[in-house]
Amino acid sequence: METRADAPPRLQWIAQQDWSTPAAALKELKASRGLHQHRVVELLERGQYQLVTLEAPDVPRADWKDATRWMLQERVDFPVDTAALDVLEIPADQGQRRKPGLIAVAAPRALVLPLVQQATQAGTPLTAIDVAETALRNISALLEEPGRGQALLHVGEGHSCLVVTAGGELLLSRQMEASLATLGHADPDVRQQAFERTSLELQRTLDGFERSFTQVSLSRVLVAPGQVLEDFMAYVRELLYVPVLALEPGAALDLSAAPELADPRLLAQYLIAVGAALRGETR
Repeated sequence: METRADAPPRLQWIAQQDWSTPAAALKELKASRGLHQHRVVELLERGQYQLVTLEAPDVPRADWKDATRWMLQERVDFPVDTAALDVLEIPADQGQRRKPGLIAVAAPRALVLPLVQQATQAGTPLTAIDVAETALRNISALLEEPGRGQALLHVGEGHSCLVVTAGGELLLSRQMEASLATLGHADPDVRQQAFERTSLELQRTLDGFERSFTQVSLSRVLVAPGQVLEDFMAYVRELLYVPVLALEPGAALDLSAAPELADPRLLAQYLIAVGAALRGETR
């Protein structure tokens, strides 16, 4: 991703790579794409990490990570004393005088350490390790209306991820079982059941968001890949109180170097990786 002061961030290239041997894949990208000249951010897959929303501890902000590690002991299914951990602040609701909250992102050391070692061995040390929720936050942040909140629903081949952002901050996230396979199923009965389940989960999540974040006005829900899910979006529009629109990342990103991303399915496949590539631009 190329940063430009007077223009949107520019995606420089995309590539598909066999990842069965990560060190070899990184070495090949280093040779073919000059990977060592770029920030290298690796994405964890669903199930490799946990997100937990907590009330912020009553300690200075600099000590949140240590305090959160202790708070997570009964909340995650791996040892937290050696886990990779980061915390994201959820701004306080000044109107309700609610304390700030936080989103803890934790992954087991036994999973993260090999990723770091393989990247170092390949000569492409990692700048960061990211997750889908924060990668999608980076995309959403570029498209927010000033002073408003925004939801982004990314529907993948196997599952979906919903994020709600405001002011460039991740306020809420939810992993959902909806997939392109179910929402676009050829059998109308299967498709209708998927529409009903997903729209109900989406509606309940956004209603809960509205109750928890009374200071944030939600402007819209963006869906990717929107053009593939037009029937689903039409169904959801009848149930939600905010507009439901297809995600158009080209409004905030220069994707001209990758014209193949004009295919909405391919764009959805790469969207989380594109959001991770923005790491350092928005965070």
